[in-house]
Amino acid sequence: MKSYSIAASLLCLLLVSFQNQAQDGLADEQVSLNKVDSTQMDLKHMIRTDERHRPYNPPESLNDGILVGNLTSIAVDSSGIEQLRYRIGKGDYGYIDSLLVSYNGKLVVEDYWGDGTIDKPHFVFSITKNILSNAIGKAIELGLISSVNDPIIKYFPELSEKNLSSGVDTIRIHDLLTMRSGLNIKGVDIPLDTINENNHVEHYFTMTRPVIPGQYFKYQGADPDILNHILYNVSGLTLEEFTEQHYFKPLGIDNVRWEQSACGLTKASSGLHLTSRDMMKIGLVTMSKGDYRGYQVLNRMWVEEATSAKTTNGNYGYYWWTEDFRVSGDRVKTISGRGARGQFIFMMPELELVVVVTSSNDNKTRRAPFTFVPELILPAFIR
Repeated sequence: MKSYSIAASLLCLLLVSFQNQAQDGLADEQVSLNKVDSTQMDLKHMIRTDERHRPYNPPESLNDGILVGNLTSIAVDSSGIEQLRYRIGKGDYGYIDSLLVSYNGKLVVEDYWGDGTIDKPHFVFSITKNILSNAIGKAIELGLISSVNDPIIKYFPELSEKNLSSGVDTIRIHDLLTMRSGLNIKGVDIPLDTINENNHVEHYFTMTRPVIPGQYFKYQGADPDILNHILYNVSGLTLEEFTEQHYFKPLGIDNVRWEQSACGLTKASSGLHLTSRDMMKIGLVTMSKGDYRGYQVLNRMWVEEATSAKTTNGNYGYYWWTEDFRVSGDRVKTISGRGARGQFIFMMPELELVVVVTSSNDNKTRRAPFTFVPELILPAFIR
């Protein structure tokens, strides 16, 4: 009996570990009533060349709003970063395309490998959700959405409540932003070519199993899909149009590409392509609570709320993760945006540090930054 109990406990731990990995924001795209993106990376074409012996060159000033500095002039021990650059070039961490580090508001490390280039937008997968989160915050700031506590059916008056599955009428915007809507359409099979702007939300609301919102964290595409429609209904703009006008334009972000949802709107769960420098801008403006070089792009209170933990599953906010790093036993407050195949924006506010990583990695190496950021980058900036 004792050995059976131990085996059962080990099995339980393995299942919990597997579930947590599946809901860490890094697994391949979790679609619901939507299509898997056509640009999912095929690793078979990736070629790793030996780039171990690349000398350090400070980032170039491009007059794009990014301030630059020199790693060698800021009195830090950069040996760990040099080791990291060597090991990335060697291929120890899989197919990493770019590594950018900003310290005290200045970009001090900028390297590209493989297919990565300074002006090539990279598919960022679920970091798209971070953009959606900030867009919802802007919509609230503009008075287009009343509150995160609003029931979501308020924004779909055309739908008859009597046809909705049990519990749908109790879902709040807050539940969508924290992946706790309770929507569950597992097993529902609808041809994607029959989904359009008018029936997409209705399918979710009428075909889900009974809903108990706020009870369980479930990382899925359904919740951002619904938020995407709410944003469109209140603004008359797609996420692409709304973001360009209210968010990206003040940051000078214009070299972007968006994928389309099955319903015809901009894909909000995982459809954005950004350059690494523009990912850095997102990190800088978020870490500074919406301020970008003296201009308040996003509402300060919203950014604070969005980047504060709301769930116990990996410390999740409004599509932002708040899972801290540890360095020599000390906790380093960390906020991050994450995407499948190893896309990251790490923000360490107490260190005035932002790290951007883009990759074309598989499941074995997608979590590599969780090892090398605390081991090889952070020690250089901890006083």
